[in-house]
Amino acid sequence: MNIGIWLSQSTIMDERREKIFTEDDIKLLVNNGFDHIRLPVDEVQLFNEDMTLNESTVKILHNTIKTCLKYNLKVIFDLHIIRAHHFLDTHAALWSNPAEQDKLVEMWKVIQNLLRQYPVTDVAYELLNEAVAPTDEQWANLMLRIVKMIRQTEKDRVIVLGANMQNNVAHVKNIKVPEGDKNIILSFHFYEPLLITHYQASWTPLRILNFDGPMKYPGQLIPDDVYNKLSDEEKTVVEPYHHSYDQEWMRQTWSEAIAYAKSKGLMLYLGEFGCLVNCGENIRLAWLKDVVDLARQNNIPYALWEYSAQFGFADRWNKGKITNQALMDILIK
Repeated sequence: MNIGIWLSQSTIMDERREKIFTEDDIKLLVNNGFDHIRLPVDEVQLFNEDMTLNESTVKILHNTIKTCLKYNLKVIFDLHIIRAHHFLDTHAALWSNPAEQDKLVEMWKVIQNLLRQYPVTDVAYELLNEAVAPTDEQWANLMLRIVKMIRQTEKDRVIVLGANMQNNVAHVKNIKVPEGDKNIILSFHFYEPLLITHYQASWTPLRILNFDGPMKYPGQLIPDDVYNKLSDEEKTVVEPYHHSYDQEWMRQTWSEAIAYAKSKGLMLYLGEFGCLVNCGENIRLAWLKDVVDLARQNNIPYALWEYSAQFGFADRWNKGKITNQALMDILIK
């Protein structure tokens, strides 16, 4: 489970922040069979502008990890957004300014010093969320540099290496794996087709769409009669998705990444997947079920994006309240 929109992608920095994800939430997850969380944390929350640590965030981070471990819930610390890189910015300074790459390595030295106290069996490091480097090689080489630094003092810590281009499954095969290092997890994210998962999402071109009639999944997402009524602008947005999708399509899309992980003897991890309700609840649940079933068939651990905001199933302010039991059941049954 991703605990998103909390220590990442959130402007809530007052006393409410401590109430968003608490021991009650951890107990809810554990009692329903979840075994780990992925914890996204942004640079702006963890580090002040002068790169000193934000002590209130450090306190929350330690309290959260310690409480998770109390209930045998494992944690992946995910450095999600940094000042020099956002997963929607294809011209981020991280890729053009070597000083920003040096800064990322230094950030990880500080993060490592914070987290190395926790057992290597229970806490893992994820170096950066959804890199969008100009080339796969540039991101792969920067990951290797950070891994080399971490391995100087932590030989057995599990490190999650994500594929370039927003953890795109097609780019997993280009992740460089340190020779002989088996404490590595290869990660991808999956939101395809976006026409289902992000239909009408305000931060995407899909925001202009408003179909006359429901989409279909599995099958051709937009019936021809509906497609033909779209404006030229809408057709431009929809065209890349104007064909059929089903679990077999997913299987073929993942196959190369699965084979690459097997060739390296490493675990493949679905670090994010999720779907907004806008496409219709039946379609949403059918898509989610296909993803989870396929992951299980291939022994791929998975983490939903996310717990208690737009994509999730829990009420972040009313502790213990499940807002979508059917969605949670797909994840755990």
